[in-house]
Amino acid sequence: MEPINVRLPRKVIERVDDIASKNGLTRSEVLRQALTIYLSLLENVGDFSGIRGLKIKPAEIGATRRKGLLLLHLKNRQVIALGATSCGGIGEKPGDVLKIDGRTLGRIMARTALIKVIVVGATPIALVCNLSVEFDPSGIEIFGGIRDEARKIGVIEILEGHTEENFKTRETGLGIVVVGIVEEDRLKIGRIRPGDIVLAVGKPHVGREVLEKGIIGLETALRLSRYESVHELLPVGSGGIRGAIGELERLYGLRVEVREGLKVDVRRSCGPSSVLLAMVSEEEVDRVVRGIEEDVEVIGRVL
Repeated sequence: MEPINVRLPRKVIERVDDIASKNGLTRSEVLRQALTIYLSLLENVGDFSGIRGLKIKPAEIGATRRKGLLLLHLKNRQVIALGATSCGGIGEKPGDVLKIDGRTLGRIMARTALIKVIVVGATPIALVCNLSVEFDPSGIEIFGGIRDEARKIGVIEILEGHTEENFKTRETGLGIVVVGIVEEDRLKIGRIRPGDIVLAVGKPHVGREVLEKGIIGLETALRLSRYESVHELLPVGSGGIRGAIGELERLYGLRVEVREGLKVDVRRSCGPSSVLLAMVSEEEVDRVVRGIEEDVEVIGRVL
């Protein structure tokens, strides 16, 4: 990297220093991330003149909602994807039900939010996390885990979250929002077709099992999202595979014929999205399955 000299107003420098202090970053790291995010936005939205001339009224923005996901459809045929998740009672505090170190918690929760944006074909460009614990030491560890997970897929991140500095807390809580961007015609929503094969990638895990047995990674979700033959992906959470199939049926007015004698328990909670449902073109199922390193099982067929 090459150094550059930049003159900034005192108020801007104070804001940069405040963000750096809250998130355990240096001043140069904050500036570098801010510039990288801005350049990424320019590449995805248009050039400088295009951005200056892009005037969007609230009435011109369409919205598509799913559990934990909001898609904002802009008039320039760009879509902003917002994926959210939260947790409570998990961490190292005295009142936490499930004991887990902060760095691991940060990685798992960042993955859970990022995967919601990735599976619709969007590129994550920013992540914001708010914590209900103090910055030092709990917040430092959680933010560190979030950065570790985001870097796996080259995510540009903003860690400008608030922490609880007024009161001493006995339980850990956090909320994460990920912002992504995708072209309208690349969006993996509403592409399911009759005859598609429904795959369950991963196994249902919740609580301590997530730590002991592991869950599908961001890399797998990213790889699946790039297959043209994978028409749609759906993260499965606490409602289990059966609940996720029901959600698809309600959304699209279709029916999924579920196979008998399945190895996977379709009614068991999948915790922090430990399973992905993949709706795949029948002709390409074998090729897609060969590229998956995690457990995978054919659940059924779209009628």
